[in-house]
Amino acid sequence: MISITKIPQLKDNYSYAIKKNKDIIIIDPAESISILKYIQDNQFSLKSILLTHHHTDHTGGVEDILNEIKVPVYSPNKKIKHTTIIVKDQDTINLGIIDIKVIATPGHTMDHVIFYNKENNILFSGDTLFRLGCGKVFEGTYEQMFSSLQKINALNNMTKVYCGHEYTDNNLNFLLSIFPKNKNILTEKKKIDLQLKETGSSIPFKLGKEKVLNPFLSPNSDCFKEFKNENNLSDLMFFSHLRDMKNNF
Repeated sequence: MISITKIPQLKDNYSYAIKKNKDIIIIDPAESISILKYIQDNQFSLKSILLTHHHTDHTGGVEDILNEIKVPVYSPNKKIKHTTIIVKDQDTINLGIIDIKVIATPGHTMDHVIFYNKENNILFSGDTLFRLGCGKVFEGTYEQMFSSLQKINALNNMTKVYCGHEYTDNNLNFLLSIFPKNKNILTEKKKIDLQLKETGSSIPFKLGKEKVLNPFLSPNSDCFKEFKNENNLSDLMFFSHLRDMKNNF
């Protein structure tokens, strides 16, 4: 039986540990100190490191971790320093304690991938999908980012999503600035405010609910149909319009 632990990094990043007994896999280490302490304090055995994309706030801890523990590093880009195994779309990686399916999600970066395990209904979405939001489009096109999000939209509603940043409060405030009377979002705000107050984190989240509440992920949700229709927007136009607004929020 596996379990997932969030390891807060930098200002608002998350790295994740997939655990089974004393074996662990680390995803997107932004920095090394807290991760090495976590491993040492719990006498864990690190088996591998997985990277979703090349940004340093997801890879910055790799070198120092490898200086202490030699393990394979899986990444989608051979230019990412210390990569030992390249992964690509639709690969299945057998990591011993878990099998991970790789799904390419270009948009935020051109090399971005996400990691999915159907058996346990878990998804590590990096900077492609956030709770109530999505990543900025730095290298790809809006069309690519929208297409990438639709790959996630097709996954099981019961999927638990572990994303790369704690951006939920800001994303929520943005949605309420556009849809201030949306009852579903207002109800969710109460739940999220309580969750953040009690735990300091809004992650993970269920994909099924996200399909209802996140307009970047599900432009055809009943929550947003009226806005789309009133403004005569296609799905991609709706996504692009909101992404432009969010960039300036």
